[in-house]
Amino acid sequence: MDITKFKEDLKTHLEEKIIPFWQSLKDDEFGGYYGYVDFNLNINRKAQKGCILNSRILWFFSACYNILKNEKCKDLAFHAFEFLKNRFWDKEYEGLFWSVSHKGVPVDVTKHVYVQAFGIYGLSEYYEASQDKEALFLARKLFEILETKCKRENGYTEQFERSWQEKENRFLSENGVIASKTMNTHLHVLESYTNLYKVLRLDDVYEALEWIVRLFVDKIYKKGTGHFKVFCNDYWNELIRMVSYGHDIEASWLLDEAAKYLKDEKLKEEVERLTIEVAQITLKEAFDGQSLINEMVEDRIDRGKIWWVEAETVVGFFNAYQKTKEEKYLDAAIKTWEFIKEYLVDKRKNSEWLWKVDENLEAAKMPIVEPWKCPYHNGRMCLEIIKRAY
Repeated sequence: MDITKFKEDLKTHLEEKIIPFWQSLKDDEFGGYYGYVDFNLNINRKAQKGCILNSRILWFFSACYNILKNEKCKDLAFHAFEFLKNRFWDKEYEGLFWSVSHKGVPVDVTKHVYVQAFGIYGLSEYYEASQDKEALFLARKLFEILETKCKRENGYTEQFERSWQEKENRFLSENGVIASKTMNTHLHVLESYTNLYKVLRLDDVYEALEWIVRLFVDKIYKKGTGHFKVFCNDYWNELIRMVSYGHDIEASWLLDEAAKYLKDEKLKEEVERLTIEVAQITLKEAFDGQSLINEMVEDRIDRGKIWWVEAETVVGFFNAYQKTKEEKYLDAAIKTWEFIKEYLVDKRKNSEWLWKVDENLEAAKMPIVEPWKCPYHNGRMCLEIIKRAY
């Protein structure tokens, strides 16, 4: 498959599979988008609505408009924006709630940096699509909250009560550890600040972006390994020996995106070296000839294939190809897309992607939509290749 065919293939998939599916989940009665579709494609119209899902949908339809200029996508983004500002925004203590009921009543009022970061990501993209000053105001307000209430010397404290008292970071911890610092949350702060700076070239946003890029280079990256730490204490000491190949390859291209705006040439060069190293090691250790294995925890390797990991693999390897012009990366990106089409895209009508297949390529009977399963990774994969391929 040549690059032009690759691009056209992804554009068709976006327009004929992903966009129509998420459009079909628009809740015209209570606002926002339905929060749960089970494996058998039953929509639960009374499921809670998570802010991660809603803000990612806001980002997705906004980005689709910005690249495809499809007016319908702008309307769908507006629908997500209205629900975010009216139902998820805490008018008393500011910031975004974790989840609300299907009617938009607050259910879990926890404040998490992960959610605030996706709020910035979605709102800044929506501002670019709509020029709605209120969206920019809220994005800017979330940025100020992260910088004043959550930022510490070594990174961001991640989980808080509604009124911003610190809590244990249980929402972003797993594998039996409670991590006060996670690579995952910090990666999405990095990505949101990159997007905010793209639309709002302010000095304080730039300084925060440069600061978090340096944090990744100096503290989160394990020099010479091609891997980032995953679950850590306050000082970025690892709590568990773990490699998340999906996060590694995702970070490789998101750091390159952030580096486009850096004025510090030395830091820019460090990022350049680091991201190539990550792509090389990911290709060597985790690409099995058709797609990416999931992760390694201690000495246990999970060879399952997960929807978001494969989507980020396509972008990450295509990004590495653009930088190095080495065909092995383009080949891996295209092979991963072929794998996705064969095994992860749900062939059933009115569906989207499966959550995962195991190492025997059997589909896991997991939800098609839930608070974490969204159009952000696979939609972004399509949009990035549409932008990048020529």
